[in-house]
Amino acid sequence: MRQLVIFATLLPLLLPIAARADLQQELMQVTEHLLMDGAGQLPAGGVVNQPEIIADFYAGNDYQPAWQDREQVRGILDLLGAAAADGLNPADYHYPTLQTLWQRQYEAWENRDRLRARFDVLLSDGLILFIRHLLQGKVDPKQLDPAFNYDRLDFEPGRVSESLRTAIATGSVFDLVERARPGQNFYLQMKAALAYFRELAAAETFVAVADDVVLKPGQSHANVVPLRQRLARLGYLSAEAPAGSTVYDDALESAVRRFQRDHGIDVDGIIGRQSYAFLNMTWDQRVDSLRVNMDRLRWISRETAEDAIIVNIAGFELYYLRDGELLWETPVMTGTIEHQTPIFTARLKYLEFNPIWTVPRSIIRRSLFPAFRANPQYAIDNRYHLYDRSGRQVDPRDLDWSAYSPDNFPFRVVQQPWANNALGRVKFIFPNRHAIYLHDTPAKALFSRSSRAFSSGCVRVQNPFAFAEVLLNDPDNWSLEQINALVDSREQQYRVYLQREVDVMLMYWTTSPTRGDKLQFHADVYGKDAAALAALNAPPGRG
Repeated sequence: MRQLVIFATLLPLLLPIAARADLQQELMQVTEHLLMDGAGQLPAGGVVNQPEIIADFYAGNDYQPAWQDREQVRGILDLLGAAAADGLNPADYHYPTLQTLWQRQYEAWENRDRLRARFDVLLSDGLILFIRHLLQGKVDPKQLDPAFNYDRLDFEPGRVSESLRTAIATGSVFDLVERARPGQNFYLQMKAALAYFRELAAAETFVAVADDVVLKPGQSHANVVPLRQRLARLGYLSAEAPAGSTVYDDALESAVRRFQRDHGIDVDGIIGRQSYAFLNMTWDQRVDSLRVNMDRLRWISRETAEDAIIVNIAGFELYYLRDGELLWETPVMTGTIEHQTPIFTARLKYLEFNPIWTVPRSIIRRSLFPAFRANPQYAIDNRYHLYDRSGRQVDPRDLDWSAYSPDNFPFRVVQQPWANNALGRVKFIFPNRHAIYLHDTPAKALFSRSSRAFSSGCVRVQNPFAFAEVLLNDPDNWSLEQINALVDSREQQYRVYLQREVDVMLMYWTTSPTRGDKLQFHADVYGKDAAALAALNAPPGRG
């Protein structure tokens, strides 16, 4: 009898041990199955996105369940459910399945080891994948842009497993997630705007502003009323503005001009085709744009150095950061749709004043050969030197142009330094396989255009001498006056190496920050957003 009493006393303690042993066995079988299956299928249902990492994690955990603190589990579920706030899809992290298991099955888990093992594995997989997407973006940019060469984080299973086990043991799982989320102000601005436009989309049906008339300051027209309403929704008109007025007054013009500036439209205060296109960008379209561009920022958020030159190709903007702060910015021109500026990174090493330009064969075929053949003096007047295969300079006026075509033209063409050199008077070299660089341009009038996709791929800088002065950061030897004097006094190329090389990061954002608290929305000049959005909305790939 005494033995029965002792056994009855110990029974409640022994049962959890037995249950844990069964659960441990189940977790071992599940992870072994994941490695053999290859597709990430769980025996009890569901798909694991990172089978190798999950198998390593549970093997290193002696196949014990990772998630035994109910408050911690509830917090992680809330975290995954809120992934939409970062422009991500909670379903990618098994959130609906986890919610169902949590709400309907948790109380019975002590006797349902396979269900509990499934929950534990899916929660681990969802959390790790969420952290991974915060760290480097969901979409693999190399699938969209083959030129992309930014470093991607190596999610080596052993290191990931150890990090998560340490975070669980020290109670710092939520800190781990927060450290993974980009902290740049640009990201936080986009996140806030995403929440705002989602609220608008949920609260009201979007109605386009009628675009049947060009609106100009001073006019009175019924279309002014919905124009006012739209600008108020977008934060360009205050609540005190006369919402029902049909008069296009000075205050409205000021708001329109700010709106045009922030959307890359010619700032003239006139509501025409371009302005209507952005005014009628729906709330859902703005949500999609923000989600795509948040992911693009995640691609490089760990790459951005304290000193960096960032070119936003879609926004025709250049930003120079020093010690992590925006020091200088300027408008730029980028490649045409046919000759797009690629997305990549390299290090700026030196500047060349009074540069020569070795003309690419594609440009010779497309434009220079026809000009030379029509008028050989054109080459002389524009300081193009022609060299044969032996390196001897030849006079274009002595050639029999009927013997050549754009495809069999055997001469190398080099434009000499002068004011109308295609590269202007300075270029900024960051060696790369694309032969892309930053440079001056004689075609400065084009900077007055709002859309500036005019180059053959390189990036033209509006204020190149001021940029050179800022980069060289040596007022005793390289002031703006000294730079101008150097350029004016020399006919030959002159190279200056930077004391400290700077990262150049070419990116493509159709949403970008302003110096204030607004965001700019740009036209998708290269048509990249649709493919990026489709990849962002697709189920996550195995990794």
